[in-house]
Amino acid sequence: MSRIDDIQGCLDREATPEQVAAVEADLFAPDGFLAAINAIKITGPQMRAAIETIADIPVRSDADIAEHGRRLAEFARDYGFTPAAEAGAALHARAIAMDRWCQRHDPRGETDVDAFYEAGARAALVATEEGLGFVPERFGDLVQFLTEMPF
Repeated sequence: MSRIDDIQGCLDREATPEQVAAVEADLFAPDGFLAAINAIKITGPQMRAAIETIADIPVRSDADIAEHGRRLAEFARDYGFTPAAEAGAALHARAIAMDRWCQRHDPRGETDVDAFYEAGARAALVATEEGLGFVPERFGDLVQFLTEMPF
């Protein structure tokens, strides 16, 4: 049983103190949350659809960020991700990381769009000084590699 299954079990019914402790030990261990959201499998088209779901709400306040999170959690449920709560968090973290990378490394939008979404779905999220994000050079290299793929 994965740590995600353990978390879902705690959400579905009243958990014993031992079950709660086991989940917290995994989730709150160094990189526990990061490992959990990096374990969610997402494709480029799914990432693109997720971002299109929130594109009509510009981020001007914390309420806008919360609405993005709510919509992406709903998107994850509707799309059949399991567990949906963790997938929603993964989609949200990836969307933020992609936006941050674009603002700093591709402000004119010259990157191949399909490669960008595929890289955003696949690249490992890491902890940065600003929150979760991508290692900029590695992400750029992945986008370039995917751009050059012959398919």
